[in-house]
Amino acid sequence: MTCVRASANVVIGAVAVLAAAGTSAAIAWRASSSTIDAGFWWDDAPFAVSADDAVKIGGPITADELTRIQRLSRGEVERAYQDLRVTVTDHHDAFWRISVIGEPITINRNHSTYPFAMAGQSHVFGPLGGFGSVGFLVLAHNAIEYAPDGASRAEIVDGIGRGIGRAAVHELAHQALGTDNLSHIDNRSDEHSYEYSSADRPAQYYGTLRWTTAWPVLAKKFGK
Repeated sequence: MTCVRASANVVIGAVAVLAAAGTSAAIAWRASSSTIDAGFWWDDAPFAVSADDAVKIGGPITADELTRIQRLSRGEVERAYQDLRVTVTDHHDAFWRISVIGEPITINRNHSTYPFAMAGQSHVFGPLGGFGSVGFLVLAHNAIEYAPDGASRAEIVDGIGRGIGRAAVHELAHQALGTDNLSHIDNRSDEHSYEYSSADRPAQYYGTLRWTTAWPVLAKKFGK
């Protein structure tokens, strides 16, 4: 009788494949039967609009206004996912997670460099979850720029809150859809949708947004 001994690399590779398959199966079962946490929180850092934007709205954002912006942003996220088995939490170890950032990382010759110039970004790992962030400075600036003629300061503050929350909704959708479903988001078919590929638009901050192309997939995966 001939004895064939598998190499260590083959054994390790087989174990890795089985582990990955088991993980995917377990997560697929979880996605089909239980509630999944989506973390959304604001970093513990200063949040302020630029000096030019502060002039446009009559002064810097106050502490009370920032509290309102934070509350409105969270409400947008909760409302967007309320019909799915998704619980919005402030847990930093949630399956999907988005943080709001806004603090400059360097200042050189009176020029501030921020973590990124985009409104939001995500790292998507499919069955292993994901994480990302949205940028206060960019979104607040856009809300000020796209404010309707005659808008009050309070209306602009509310627009900032909505815009930040809706950016988080979009980034969480990237993570929830996973790497195989990117065709259902980042499109330009409907400017009044969560799926729209840019936050550089009035509807991000004013008016109502709706789900379009991503919703059938989200509902199939995570519907109640």
